Amino acid sequence: MSRWQEAVSLLARLVEAGLFLYTAYDKLWDPASFAASVAMYDLIPLWMVNPGSVVLAWLEIIVGSMLLLGFHTRGAALWASGLLVFFTGLMVYAGITGAGFDCGCFPGGTPGEAHAAGWEGAARDLGFLVPALWLVWRPGRWVSLKP
Repeated sequence: MSRWQEAVSLLARLVEAGLFLYTAYDKLWDPASFAASVAMYDLIPLWMVNPGSVVLAWLEIIVGSMLLLGFHTRGAALWASGLLVFFTGLMVYAGITGAGFDCGCFPGGTPGEAHAAGWEGAARDLGFLVPALWLVWRPGRWVSLKP
């Protein structure tokens, strides 16, 4: 890979790692609020909301940490891409149904903030998908634990 591709890969890896670690932080420290946001989508049975919320938060931590360390970058980027496609689908669903509630994506999501589930969230998630897909294609080797 050329130097510019390595630089783009490193930047994409750090952006994605920061994104996943940032979004998981609040979910881990305030699991009740995140579970309430998950329940608002009304897509899974109520008995799955709490365990599903915890698993999702830890999955984001693991994916973000792997990307930050450059450990199995392509695999972590595949997971990140899959999660972002899933999140985009949730935002499209919320846009179709006109939900308008807090998506539960980012810390500090109160009803008056700009984290509403819907079309804007879908566009945002598609934007985050671009660097993840780059990493699937070109994971890079700079500053990583494993090539």
